[in-house]
Amino acid sequence: MPSYKGPLSNKHIDQNVSSRPDAMMSLLGFIVITAFMIIKDKERFGKFFVLLKNKQFMITLLGIIIFSAWQLNSKEDDAETDRRKRATREAILGLIIAVLAYLDLKLAPFFIIWIVSYYLDK
Repeated sequence: MPSYKGPLSNKHIDQNVSSRPDAMMSLLGFIVITAFMIIKDKERFGKFFVLLKNKQFMITLLGIIIFSAWQLNSKEDDAETDRRKRATREAILGLIIAVLAYLDLKLAPFFIIWIVSYYLDK
């Protein structure tokens, strides 16, 4: 079954933000602008603070971080590992988009998807 993303290869999986300084600058700029938008709007800041105080959310987020680190740091070099790394990266992106939607940041998902697709999906 053909995939719209193309075949899997180690070339795009092995890229990460630390190996691409230009990607780091773009992501840092996105984070700063998004943080500013959250801080300056009392309703968004309140929603963000509610998320941080929600024990269930924080425990689940900790589990996601641990699981993602385990998957992304796997040293095996086979097609199954590549699929897991790609799926993990896309799931993290989905989580970020869900949080941005919860905070009512409607245009931010476009920019995060563009940055990740442009810099890390080659």
